[in-house]
Amino acid sequence: MEVYNKVIQVGSLKIEISISDRANSILYQSPSDHLSAVTNPYYVNLTARDEDDKRIWQTPVMDDHGETKYYASVYEAIEDARTKLGEAGEDLEYDLPGSSKELQILLIEDIQEDMELMSMTLRKAGMRFKIKQVDTREEFVHALSDYNADIILSDHAIPQFNSLEALSMARKVKTDIPFIIVSGGVSENMAKTCIQQGANDYVLKSDIYRLPLAIQKALRTSTISYATREDLLHKVEDLTRTNNELEHMVYGVAHNLRSPLNSMLGLLDLARQEGEAASKNLKHYFQMMEESIRKLDGSVNDLLKYAKNTKKEITIEKIDFRSIIDEGIQQMKFIKGFDRIQASVEVHQSSLFYSDTHRIRAVINNLISNSIKYMDYSKSNPSIEINVEANKHKATLEFKDNGIGINAAYLSKVFTMFYRATSQNEGSGLGLYLVKDTIQRLGGTVHIESKEGDGTTFYITLPNHYSTSLS
Repeated sequence: MEVYNKVIQVGSLKIEISISDRANSILYQSPSDHLSAVTNPYYVNLTARDEDDKRIWQTPVMDDHGETKYYASVYEAIEDARTKLGEAGEDLEYDLPGSSKELQILLIEDIQEDMELMSMTLRKAGMRFKIKQVDTREEFVHALSDYNADIILSDHAIPQFNSLEALSMARKVKTDIPFIIVSGGVSENMAKTCIQQGANDYVLKSDIYRLPLAIQKALRTSTISYATREDLLHKVEDLTRTNNELEHMVYGVAHNLRSPLNSMLGLLDLARQEGEAASKNLKHYFQMMEESIRKLDGSVNDLLKYAKNTKKEITIEKIDFRSIIDEGIQQMKFIKGFDRIQASVEVHQSSLFYSDTHRIRAVINNLISNSIKYMDYSKSNPSIEINVEANKHKATLEFKDNGIGINAAYLSKVFTMFYRATSQNEGSGLGLYLVKDTIQRLGGTVHIESKEGDGTTFYITLPNHYSTSLS
């Protein structure tokens, strides 16, 4: 989420400095990465545009090791950007509340440690402030009239009353005072209700680093407009959709993992009961157990790919499509049926092409693997044709096979998470979902055409990030 944006003129170029937080990228990180994202949540992107507003290059600010540099506060990020831009950076402004005058905060909070955490967070952001803390209804009522607060911060639930009651009381006395809910846990429905009733924002205590910027935004729009409130409601709705998707994923993963495990347990029980007297059946049982284990391994592997694709930042580097495809084909030689399929590859690359090697390799390998898994064994010449055309603007990739194809009724669903259009291969149902999600993250598009019994063709378009690489 972008929290700061400024455009300055440097000669004939316009340099855009944008500061964003990492709030949307920490869900699937390891504990150490998550801690890093919380303690150093901000990063800076620099974008150069010409007189026609065409982007010349774009890059995040890097550290001495060539990695994206992260900052503990917006103030620190602005100061570093100002240093790197030299004289041009003098136009960058740091205007968080409290940088010019001391901010008066009225805080509804009954846990002293949480108040101290908020204070530490605001001081770290460079803010000057004074806090009046209350934890009862009576104290809050008196503070509304006796304390000249610039903003109200409220925990959602304290022993005597909650944030909705406090919000209603505040609006009756001071209709335009900014009001932010700072809570350990607010459901989507409650957050939406608070915003509908006039709250400016809500900040989870687990994401307390957002508080300085939330205060800044609330003070800038002290009389919150309808458009701003609608924007916040959309944010809550996006959170709801994300939670629903994650819930769907959890149920799907649980099913994918438990089914092969239950199969293995049943087979082991059969083998134990039959014992040596029926040892001739053991080989068959063990083969079935191996198939279950491989299905389990495939589900876990696809889940890991999904997690990596979600959290891993895009890395722009030179792409050699021929090498990636040849390596992908070689990696498939242990898949059942590989020795039967004929692969033909045509690559025409008239320009240097830049994108994310890891993600492009994942897409290519997935589509090659699908052509093998879903080949039509009734045909004498199973095949896959791969054609690539790459120029300075884009790359178009075509994957065409003569496999079993997909029924027209299922085509619109094949990119859905955990959807399987055929029972011929019991995969995790994440493969094509990952393909589409990965391509979209790279700014590309994917289209599928298929006819049951004839085969399937995937058409992919990817933008060339050559200009980005120049930075």
